[in-house]
Amino acid sequence: MLAETEPAARPIVMPWEYVAMRRRAAGMTIEQVAKPYWRRPEHQAEVERNIRELETVGYRMQRHFFGADMSRAYSFNLDVYRQLCDTPPDQHPRLCLACGWDQWTTQYDTYGDDVTWSEADPDLCTRCEQLERKKVIG
Repeated sequence: MLAETEPAARPIVMPWEYVAMRRRAAGMTIEQVAKPYWRRPEHQAEVERNIRELETVGYRMQRHFFGADMSRAYSFNLDVYRQLCDTPPDQHPRLCLACGWDQWTTQYDTYGDDVTWSEADPDLCTRCEQLERKKVIG
């Protein structure tokens, strides 16, 4: 009789990793991401510092402060971010381990079709598979 093996556990994506993956997938620098969030030049450095903080290992935005919504700059799902901050890892949403895409976020692959999960590697979305992106988690 063969022993049943447990499926390999999916790597855990932390909130700061999610923010960085989504920004890098958009091909943007911190400075580019910050631009839509400041109006006066004297605020630029503070906004850039706050965005860097979102990508700092161990950092979680407090629930009462929703400044983590980066969707003015790039595709970002605040609900996913909140889940990564507030729920145990076994309740985290499934994310692409290269770009952080989730199945509730509209994204298109290189052919203009809706992104879905790769059949060849279930840890990747079809866009990352087509772009031959490497996993940044796991």
